[in-house]
Amino acid sequence: MDAPLDRRRAYKPGDTVPISGVYSAVHLEHREPHEVVAVRGEEFPLCRVCQAEVTFHMEHLVPHMTADFDLTGPPPETLKRKPRARAAGKGKE
Repeated sequence: MDAPLDRRRAYKPGDTVPISGVYSAVHLEHREPHEVVAVRGEEFPLCRVCQAEVTFHMEHLVPHMTADFDLTGPPPETLKRKPRARAAGKGKE
């Protein structure tokens, strides 16, 4: 089981994204914080300017589309109910 998500934790370059969502990228001095989308399993990257001085903080969870049942569940035709068979002798006069 995964560890609970700590929204206060600062992730650094090279850390694995624990859960897909929107994160704030906070740079050393050259840029204001900004939001980025990070996908679970990817690594947080270095900044081209401040290198490893960038940190990432969870803003809100956003499930990846492959984790959505309606988008990746079984095809609708497999979910349709089959008509029930009639009992022998019923429906005949």
